Amino acid sequence: MALTSILRGHIPRKTILFTYLLAGIIIALSDFKVLSFFKSNAWVLKGDLYYLFRIGGSMWTWLLISISMAIAFPRSDSASPLELRIKGESASLKTAAISICLSAGLGGLIAECLKLIIRRERPIDQEVYVFRAFSERAWSSSGLGLPSSHAAVAFGGSLALITIFPTLRWPALGMAIGCGFTRISSGAHYPTDVAAGALVGCFANYLAGLWLRRESWKHNRKSN
Repeated sequence: MALTSILRGHIPRKTILFTYLLAGIIIALSDFKVLSFFKSNAWVLKGDLYYLFRIGGSMWTWLLISISMAIAFPRSDSASPLELRIKGESASLKTAAISICLSAGLGGLIAECLKLIIRRERPIDQEVYVFRAFSERAWSSSGLGLPSSHAAVAFGGSLALITIFPTLRWPALGMAIGCGFTRISSGAHYPTDVAAGALVGCFANYLAGLWLRRESWKHNRKSN
């Protein structure tokens, strides 16, 4: 259910892991340079496309999508006309809608918890990372940036949507990546914040996928 399983195809796992590691190193080394570029190019904050991508990281967006799907098929035993990629089994659209909300919500929740542990603050003018002491606002994530909660929500929701509607693979990924782009371009996050948020979203989708597979198995058992 995770991003790896969606895009991997026949690529060896070692190649994927190496690519992830290399990408992580490049992103980490480019943190301050990327921020500096966007500070001198404020045009990226203008236009409807920016705000369209921005709401991809809002939990309200995924709640609206989930509710719309649940309303379309209100009965829990209503089979979806689409075949979900869950070991060849199908599930109701209501259950699938809940999995989208669950994936996005878990992504945001895990990201907020990690912020309280890592405690790296959002970008400042100096080219240096600042970490908040545990004695200062120990239970408040306000002002903390690693990982990006918006990126975690966007990737969690988008990957769950791809699980249900595989043909939406690229538009959904584009929404998630675009949301991460807006967080960097606005100066609210380092690229590493967004990259970490994306990984959190992948993990949240994996957990939601476990629940969805279990529910789909129960659904098919009732149908048979």
